[in-house]
Amino acid sequence: MASELQIVVVGDEDHDRTLDQALAQTVGLLDDLEARWSRFLPHSDITQLNNSPGAWVDVDPFTITLVVSMIEAWHTTDGVFDPSILPALVDAGYRASIDDPWRVTILPDGQLVALGDDPGPTMGDIEVDRSGVAVRLPAGLALDPGGIGKGLAADLAVQRLLDLGVAGALVSIGGDMTMAGTPPPTSGEAGGWCISVEAPDPSNGERCRLSLNGGGVATSSTRSRRWVHAGREHHHLIDPYTTAPSSTDLATVTVIARSGWIAEAHATAALLAGSDGAIDHLDRHGLTGLAVGLDGSLQSTADLAVSREAVSRELVDR
Repeated sequence: MASELQIVVVGDEDHDRTLDQALAQTVGLLDDLEARWSRFLPHSDITQLNNSPGAWVDVDPFTITLVVSMIEAWHTTDGVFDPSILPALVDAGYRASIDDPWRVTILPDGQLVALGDDPGPTMGDIEVDRSGVAVRLPAGLALDPGGIGKGLAADLAVQRLLDLGVAGALVSIGGDMTMAGTPPPTSGEAGGWCISVEAPDPSNGERCRLSLNGGGVATSSTRSRRWVHAGREHHHLIDPYTTAPSSTDLATVTVIARSGWIAEAHATAALLAGSDGAIDHLDRHGLTGLAVGLDGSLQSTADLAVSREAVSRELVDR
């Protein structure tokens, strides 16, 4: 996969071969998901959908899961998380993969429109045929799974590992992760899965340490995936209301949720809400999270009370 991948499995040492087989199958699953979901690959399901406006396209069942999850995330965030902003991303210069510049997004000419002048179709206009395993996108809409795909892939990978008999598993893709089952014995006295997330100044090595029983953790950031286009630096977080890179005053938002894809979608939505609205967004959706401002300021939900003086906090039963 293009993103950094980390897999932790817990099982019986007497069954090392079983664990190795489970790992191999799971890596194969993740490679298959990337091949089907990447907007940078010409034969992926997502590219075929984006290049077939108005037509039914047969897709893999996991792609149905992806599209349904994107639609649900769009609904639950009131459209703030919007995977249909791909034409705006391409227009802002994010056509090629940052990890592999030889991979590029190809869209029909009709998809590259001035979105701000005519909002056009929305995620609610996508048609999904679950029985026929097919999807139809309306003309003028193109999908970018980048804001939800890593979390969902981690969810599916962890479930695959559990189905294959491991006692516990953690899968991290580009820093967004899902964990479930028995944690490793090295987790310490707190029990649970011990992880660390960026906060508030990564250049100083500051981390916020968490102990979780399971679920998903995702971070959305304006610090990553930046490029220069038309003489200006841009980042990948598009404001769906302006169709331009967001001017949010937050640097990162980290969210803890019951699954990786929910955490990833709401991390993006909270980041776009800015310092005045991020924590309110998380509270309204019953989520736990941490927001770091561009000025280094730190906010968190009440159940994750942290400060710059004490950036370590154990949160159990999540």
